[in-house]
Amino acid sequence: MLRNQRGVTYLMVMFAIVLIGISLSVVGKQWVIAAKRDHEAELLFRGTRIQNAIARYAADYEIMKGIRSHRYPLNLEQLTQRPRRYLQAVYKDPITGQDFELIRVGAEVRGVRSRSKARPLDRVRFTDAETYDQITFQAIQPRGQPCRTVPNPINPLNPLGAGPC
Repeated sequence: MLRNQRGVTYLMVMFAIVLIGISLSVVGKQWVIAAKRDHEAELLFRGTRIQNAIARYAADYEIMKGIRSHRYPLNLEQLTQRPRRYLQAVYKDPITGQDFELIRVGAEVRGVRSRSKARPLDRVRFTDAETYDQITFQAIQPRGQPCRTVPNPINPLNPLGAGPC
């Protein structure tokens, strides 16, 4: 009788170990998905911050052109320097943990993108992207006021001459 109970106890312990293993694998998969969603949210936050900082840097060109020769920054470190800090720190890509890939036009930095070739989970925010490296955070070219033909305040007989445009 005692011998039969030992076999049942052994089977119950083995069954409990299998159940614990299965539950840990399910929890592990859920943890990986939650971590990936956090990384995607951080990618969106950091990319948007850099995009806005580049746009503000470019918008200040008219004011700062006496001390800088280019509209857009040449690297991300310029966004963190004085006299005006557009970005608190140079962020790393949260997906890869490395530096963002810079989107350049000539020597000027216009935006950033991730270097990762993995597929994003969030299909709502990243609708058109098959991989993370297709998601770009790029500053939009600043545009001035639309030009309108208004009467010339200096010479009303010549309405097209030397107006506000």
